[in-house]
Amino acid sequence: MRRAAALIVALGLVALTAPAQAAAPAPARLLVQAKEHTLSLSRPAVAAGPVIVQLADDGEDPHDLKLVRVDRRGRAAGAPRAVPVAQPGTVAQWTGRLTRGRWKAFCSLPGHERRGMRAFLRVR
Repeated sequence: MRRAAALIVALGLVALTAPAQAAAPAPARLLVQAKEHTLSLSRPAVAAGPVIVQLADDGEDPHDLKLVRVDRRGRAAGAPRAVPVAQPGTVAQWTGRLTRGRWKAFCSLPGHERRGMRAFLRVR
């Protein structure tokens, strides 16, 4: 009986002194507000890794959001990430990972980017 009690105490001490498991980092959050014909980012930069991007459609027309990493000349340097179409007065969301670099955010509906629905995000 004494050995069992001693073993339980020893295991308890080991559990108390063991290093805690590192929790996964919380995802970065980015809110993008869309209105005819502008995009507004809630912050100019986010940390690389997991991210939640929300698209709030504050306009009168539906809007979507594409995120694409761009090189120094502004050319696409990878596959785009896509936030689904948000209807006026709603919020659409995409959850994923972004890598370091400069990212262009834009509405891909016909004519919207050309009219000014684009912004740039830095991922560090």
